[in-house]
Amino acid sequence: MRMPEKAVATLIAKIAEYWDAVLAVIIGVFGGGLAYLGEVKSGVRRWDCATFLLSVTSAGFFSFVTYMICIDLFHWTPGLSVACSGMVAHLGADKVKQMLTDFFTKRLS
Repeated sequence: MRMPEKAVATLIAKIAEYWDAVLAVIIGVFGGGLAYLGEVKSGVRRWDCATFLLSVTSAGFFSFVTYMICIDLFHWTPGLSVACSGMVAHLGADKVKQMLTDFFTKRLS
């Protein structure tokens, strides 16, 4: 039987190993939540709990993907990659999709 102390120690070791990626997701979730609340305050959106959770979740996912792209593709430092992923998460999924669509439409035409 496995001891719970060993499982906790293993979990902490894995979190420490991937701390930068975990931090990128945490900052992304925070940035996505702030972006949604800002849109609610300015009157662009109405408050809805399900929409808030979807916005926060998609921001966390976008921040992780952006972090991995910055680390692996651009070979940036972890700190700069976390900052970049937080900014992308704050922008939100809709705005990032619009920016990428505009970029590739201009490149291909």
